[in-house]
Amino acid sequence: MIDAVRYLVDNGIKWRATPSDFPPWPRVYAFFGRWRDTGLVAELHDLLREVVREAEGRGA
Repeated sequence: MIDAVRYLVDNGIKWRATPSDFPPWPRVYAFFGRWRDTGLVAELHDLLREVVREAEGRGA
């Protein structure tokens, strides 16, 4: 599911245009909605940003 959401965000495509390699788009969207509503998307974003900044020698 994470790969499917990342693919959608990276390529800027519509949910209904999700490739057939991934689960059906309504299922992916439902997972994303739950993650967004519980704050998991923001938490993952913040953690990834910290990792990237530290890898570049900057403060988290």
